[in-house]
Amino acid sequence: MLIVHYDTEVEGIPRKQKTISLFMLAMMNTAVVVGLEGLPEVGSFGLSLVFYYAIFTLIYFLPVGLVAAELGVGWPGEGGVYRWVKEALGERMAFLAIWCQWLQILVWYPTVLAVCAVSTAYIFDPAFGEKAWFVLIVSLGVFWFATIINFKGIHESGWMTSFLLIVGTLFPVLAAIGLAGWWLLDGRPSAISLDIKEIIPDISSVGQVVGVLAIFSFLSGLEVNSVHFRNAKNPQRDIPRSLLISGVLVLAVSILGALSVAVLVPVDSINLAAGTLQVFDKVLNVLGVGWLLPIVAGCALLGMVGHIMIWVIGPTESLRVAANDGLIPKTFQKMTKGGAPKNVMLLQAVIVSIICLLGMLIDLNSVFYVLTMVSAQIYLVMYALMFVSVIVLRFTKPEIERSFRIPGGKTGLWLVAGTGLLASVLGICFMFVPPEMSNVTINATWFTPIILLAFTSIIVTPFILYKKM
Repeated sequence: MLIVHYDTEVEGIPRKQKTISLFMLAMMNTAVVVGLEGLPEVGSFGLSLVFYYAIFTLIYFLPVGLVAAELGVGWPGEGGVYRWVKEALGERMAFLAIWCQWLQILVWYPTVLAVCAVSTAYIFDPAFGEKAWFVLIVSLGVFWFATIINFKGIHESGWMTSFLLIVGTLFPVLAAIGLAGWWLLDGRPSAISLDIKEIIPDISSVGQVVGVLAIFSFLSGLEVNSVHFRNAKNPQRDIPRSLLISGVLVLAVSILGALSVAVLVPVDSINLAAGTLQVFDKVLNVLGVGWLLPIVAGCALLGMVGHIMIWVIGPTESLRVAANDGLIPKTFQKMTKGGAPKNVMLLQAVIVSIICLLGMLIDLNSVFYVLTMVSAQIYLVMYALMFVSVIVLRFTKPEIERSFRIPGGKTGLWLVAGTGLLASVLGICFMFVPPEMSNVTINATWFTPIILLAFTSIIVTPFILYKKM
């Protein structure tokens, strides 16, 4: 789950920000990452997901947080990743970074919209979730509604958005964990082996490694929270502690949430868009309270709508900063009266609509997984540029005041940023290989060409646009 907050200015005077406690910072970091959409896919790994999450936390989640913290307090103004990369590597690379961030979200939208559609179906009849036309109508309706509403411009998400995300994400996840725990304590059978030996995975092929790389995308997003790091009471102490606390919480909630799906839903029956609701469908009926299912589904829908409402405009705002530098065609620089990048948002809605239409013609599980892989791949490009930037800026602009620095001096810098960079590059390369997953049918013949074509097109496009400025 991703929550985006932006500072605003009135007549050029920055709004005064309150200091953020260690506890609040840790909670915000956790909320940025944890969501419903990844639990079914990760749950299909069984007990070995404990091992995978631990590894990805060390080589990816923590490096992203530490690097974003140093860059966020050193360059706290508008633009986020765009500004950081621009300061270190110039406008071209900065445009590539923000382009990848935007496209990552663009490709990711249909997966979350599918969760919206399935949640809506569970309110009335779960069978509707299997009907492509129903998924399409709900997906388009939610996304275009969110787009039009956000024409008023970006603002603080406020208590309503926070309420939607808590009710629609944390409540279902915690409830699913509780139900899975009851199921096992009641002596009922688990759909996966719970032998402690299963934590260590048996990886005998590259395809099996590729199958778990989607976890990258489910541990992403801390960089959007970096705007708040500079408001910590004691940045050098509170930021690393908050990352440690949030890392433990993310691991606990994500692992237990995914395991709740795995324990109660057989791998070959997991629907990547409905896995969490499948848990409630199974257990609530056993308990004789199946009437609660539509209520839980309604909560999940609210959470996803709040999720999408934030992201429809969030990444496009970074493109607005790039537009001010003249890096995108003039037609995409047009703003609404509220300051929202109108044509970028309309283009975004059209592209998402086309992707959703394709979902009617192709197996949804396969589409869901392929979109997740492409999304993760291009997001890793942005992260690679971010890791390079923090190293470059430490040497080229040491005079810039940073209330937080990656611990360990230059050795710590190279260790943290280098680990993240290596993980990003290897992740990008491995994702070209067809995965081996029991719950997703992938045609190995076309998988690599399609991923390669999509990746190449996305990376080349910003350079073409840049040259035409």
